[in-house]
Amino acid sequence: MNRILSFIIAVLISLAVTSCLIDNDMSYPRIKADITAFEVSGQKSVNINAETRSIDIVLEEDADISKQRITVLTFSEGARCDELAVDEYISLAEPLKVIVSTYQDYEWTISATQPIDRHVKVKGQIGKAEFNVQTRYALVKISDNQDLGKVVFEDMKLEPKGAELLGYVQKNGGEKSIVPVTFPLTLDCVIPREFVYKNGENECTWTVDVDVMSVAMSVTSVNAWCYSVDVNAVFDGNGTPYLEFKKASGDEAWSKFEELEVSGFDIKAKISDLEADTDYLVRVVNGEKTSDNVPFKTGKPEQIDNLNFDSWYSTKSGNKDIWYPNLNETFKVWGTANPASGSFIGSLTTPDGVFTAVSGEGKNAARLESKYAVIAFAAGNIFTGEFVKLNGLNAILKWGHKFTARPSALTGYYSYSPKVIDKVKSPYENLKGTKDRCSIAVFLTDWTEPREIDTSKGDSEGGFIKQSKDNPDIIAYGKLETDEDSGSEYKEFRIDLEYWRPDATPTYIVIVASSSYKGDYFTGGVGSTLCVDEFELVYE
Repeated sequence: MNRILSFIIAVLISLAVTSCLIDNDMSYPRIKADITAFEVSGQKSVNINAETRSIDIVLEEDADISKQRITVLTFSEGARCDELAVDEYISLAEPLKVIVSTYQDYEWTISATQPIDRHVKVKGQIGKAEFNVQTRYALVKISDNQDLGKVVFEDMKLEPKGAELLGYVQKNGGEKSIVPVTFPLTLDCVIPREFVYKNGENECTWTVDVDVMSVAMSVTSVNAWCYSVDVNAVFDGNGTPYLEFKKASGDEAWSKFEELEVSGFDIKAKISDLEADTDYLVRVVNGEKTSDNVPFKTGKPEQIDNLNFDSWYSTKSGNKDIWYPNLNETFKVWGTANPASGSFIGSLTTPDGVFTAVSGEGKNAARLESKYAVIAFAAGNIFTGEFVKLNGLNAILKWGHKFTARPSALTGYYSYSPKVIDKVKSPYENLKGTKDRCSIAVFLTDWTEPREIDTSKGDSEGGFIKQSKDNPDIIAYGKLETDEDSGSEYKEFRIDLEYWRPDATPTYIVIVASSSYKGDYFTGGVGSTLCVDEFELVYE
């Protein structure tokens, strides 16, 4: 009896403790409520972060931030939001908070930014105008040898594209009038001037202040490449300036460079035909005046191993070959998804010694093919980095190879045979039936180590790398994406790198190619095949 009583007491205590841990009387499965795709009519780009439950939208500058039509909206399975619907209008003037529900409620925040190109250009201007958007104030600086009483305005844009500049404010005693503007416009700017804009139904007034400053002739910045350097400088606006440059070591004479782009007080120039990995000096000369010498060093051209895709080795998984685009197991530069796909459907990326861009003994190309197994669709891919391990149906990857040079482009050859997209996953169901695309991308970063990617996390933190200008880690970027069928021949390509941070030094390079441009999202056309060969980094 005592044993039975002790048992009953233990059960009751267990139930009491358990009840304290349960919020509701009934336990429901915890299913995340995610917005998987979201677009509005006036957007330039959108970023969805499922971890923070946030959507960040960049709007076109002429979009009405207070009235945006929802054009795309999808949810994870079983989720809903009663506050959002396709073709309905929302205001993004302030962050919009909505509730997305399954068995539980989750708060999501939708925010928008609207970058606007603003400028004021006056004759003899020093640098760019400065703006305070909140107070609608613009400050323009001119040289102290200019007359504030006769400032020549050459152009002006202070409100979003589509807004109308009605004119400047003219004061006569206590009365004000608006004088229409035709550029160039000469105004007395001893005191700040007011300009009136009309944007839709609303009018607003900007104050434009002109200030004077002295200009000391100097080289303001140098951006050195392997065989050239971009130089920015300023002078007092009088005379005919030129640049001089020479090697920093030895007694070499100064070389004169006169091919300058001069605008007011600003000087821009590109000096070419320099030697790589060499220290130089540059200065500005104007008449008898000479600026201080500014040192710079040209870059050293670098290539990475196996850019021609000639070297391969393989291992066995059952009766299937798992191919690796590297010289051997200890010297790895390139990774693929082959370790994941190998045991199911074989290697998606394989060497091709017959169909190559350049013939010869030992020559290979990389053949990337999109395939489908019973479990999932997978695109053929290749990237600088390493496949780490499987994570369910997803994978852990490391992207990036150590690299410190600054190339201007990636060149090479590709051949593509696209298929119609027949396998789709959220949020790309709308792509079914359209033609597949291949992609080749290259970008430079300043990571401290290779970037780990968990493909199960999608576009959220720790998932796919955001390949856009608002990623602060990316220094330079270039991409080729096409659905063009090249038939049975190779096409030569050049992907120019756009330097989003031209003054930064890279630490890693990422080159990635895929036979299906949405393969990361298990979306593409079975049989889409991309062959790539003879890549090369180009330096200028």
